[in-house]
Amino acid sequence: MNNNGTLRITMTLLCILFGLTTAFAAPAKQKLKVGYAPGGGSILAFIAQDQKLFAKEGIEVELVQFSSSGDGLNALNSGKIDIGISFGTAAPLTFITKGSDFTIIGGALAGGHPVIALQAKAGQFKSIQDFKGKTVATPRLYTADVVWRGALKRAGIDPNKDVKIIELKNPPAVLEAVKSGKVDVGIGASSIYLQAKESGLAIVGWSNDFFPQHPCCRIVAKGKAVSGDPEIYRAFLRALLQAERIKDKDGSLAQDITRRYMNIDDKLAREFVHEPHQHVNVDPNKKGVKQMWHELKEIEYVKSDLDVNRFINTELYRDALNALIRRYPKDRYYQDAMKTFEAQNS
Repeated sequence: MNNNGTLRITMTLLCILFGLTTAFAAPAKQKLKVGYAPGGGSILAFIAQDQKLFAKEGIEVELVQFSSSGDGLNALNSGKIDIGISFGTAAPLTFITKGSDFTIIGGALAGGHPVIALQAKAGQFKSIQDFKGKTVATPRLYTADVVWRGALKRAGIDPNKDVKIIELKNPPAVLEAVKSGKVDVGIGASSIYLQAKESGLAIVGWSNDFFPQHPCCRIVAKGKAVSGDPEIYRAFLRALLQAERIKDKDGSLAQDITRRYMNIDDKLAREFVHEPHQHVNVDPNKKGVKQMWHELKEIEYVKSDLDVNRFINTELYRDALNALIRRYPKDRYYQDAMKTFEAQNS
């Protein structure tokens, strides 16, 4: 055989070998940029990242921190991130009324937003009626702001006449207003809970007091992206569900991870992870979101006739949960989560 024939055979064999190697190589992980604010809604993402649960489900996640819900959702709207996990419920719904292609696919936190005041004023706030005549700082469009205003209305208190409301951009600004004595009380958020404790402020109430188990920190993605590649979002939810189980079963590990990711001491990490007013779970809670939509319209934050059902996708979470039930058929945790799902999303 001449040299040309030998070369052709060699090249053919190399091509076959390359094809076989490519066929059996591990597929490249798909990537997601995930926006968050450092609060209770971030804990599950920290656990999933630390315990390599995202990698286990075949995705690579980059966590991107934002200082406000508005900034995070603007980044999602412009395509700079793929998912938002801790930007509330009220803010995504408001963006939707303005034309944003957002879809709620899960949750990260329910309740858990503190109402804060100076220690000297703490005794003044024992019920919703005690807000009458007070100066109140609140972060507009944050979930706690909406549930508080809804509670005012139900209590017969006119926020335009009976309360002096100082609207601020984000919860850190509310914290500073309370610390400086410029306001009597502040409607806070989970993201400033630790700073409030460190500053010696009093927690005089919780958003749960105004709307028990209200949804917050919904997991939000672009509707077109979800339709185009639903499996990557199912994988993301599977990872978070496993992180939820870890937090429930191994609080000390969740505490250690939170301490490291948020760069806080053990005491604060323990208080943060085990705070009973913060309910961390991935369930989308369609019923709660619809109630929040009703609240937004009741307090005239939005005027819209949109069908909110179109912007809540519960199938991805259901599929993710069913996959884990098949994978771990003897694990009661996921079976109980399915019962919760059926109760909150029917």
